[in-house]
Amino acid sequence: MAALRDRARELLERWKEEIQRLPVPAHIKLVDGEAGENLERIAAAVLEMVEKEEAAVFQPGGEMYRLAGEMGRLRFRQGFSVEELVQEHVILRNEFWNLFHQSVDMKRVVDFQLEKKINASFDALLQAAAAAYHYESSREIMENPLRDPVTGLYNQSYFHGRMMEELRRAVRYKHEITLVICEVGNYHRLLESHGKGVVEETLRYIASVISRMTRDCDVIARMGEASFAALLPETGWRGGRVMAERLCRYLEKELPARTPGVECPELYWGLASFPDEVRHPEMLYTSAVEALRSARSLACGEIAVYRGAEHGGTP
Repeated sequence: MAALRDRARELLERWKEEIQRLPVPAHIKLVDGEAGENLERIAAAVLEMVEKEEAAVFQPGGEMYRLAGEMGRLRFRQGFSVEELVQEHVILRNEFWNLFHQSVDMKRVVDFQLEKKINASFDALLQAAAAAYHYESSREIMENPLRDPVTGLYNQSYFHGRMMEELRRAVRYKHEITLVICEVGNYHRLLESHGKGVVEETLRYIASVISRMTRDCDVIARMGEASFAALLPETGWRGGRVMAERLCRYLEKELPARTPGVECPELYWGLASFPDEVRHPEMLYTSAVEALRSARSLACGEIAVYRGAEHGGTP
């Protein structure tokens, strides 16, 4: 049993190292908290199945199938795309097989039936997570097809559809387009110290400022729990940076006055622009997220701009 726990920990460390490369908002707890606990149990169950060759817990109705469904719902709430959800499972599967073939204790010829059972169990985990993810997505669309219920901004699902539409237009007419992402870096600390009501009121205020200080043609949305996105058609990175700096300075001035005696939100800003720095339109969102991640190493309130490889990458 001790050897099994050691292998499970090793599998989790491999998974953690790779999963943190996914381009998701920096505030998301990828490997800690509920996500880490669930994956620890799943990793241990996969390795135990190799020893006992018992896969019932991975089938519909089984404990690991249910746990994988919880992971799908969690990742939806955290703002994962379905592609990122699939990638997480691909990483776990790949790291399992890497460990399997390198482990001294487990280095033996795998019979075809056992290998087939292992892969079927991984398929069941992904099926459970994807089904739960799509159920949550469908429910959100039915209950509130376009708007985030807290801020009144467009929701993430609608935003991604509009972004694809605007990107196609930018490519067709050779126009610039910039994406700005703003994140409340201390969101979870604010929740713990001040409660949901205070935090939601702050989010509504930030949303109202962004809406008021952008153009009618810009697409503004709440992305996940603690981040906002502003898509700026026909705007290059310099214009996007001016807009982001103007928003940042205004919020830095006004937020403390609105919440006296309460910890002020720490705002981080990242932006990317096509075709100035992002050469492929489908990489615009990923590039803006990369810039946002780099902003966390800058002073609070500084704007991180994604720069292409020819300029040395993101600052």
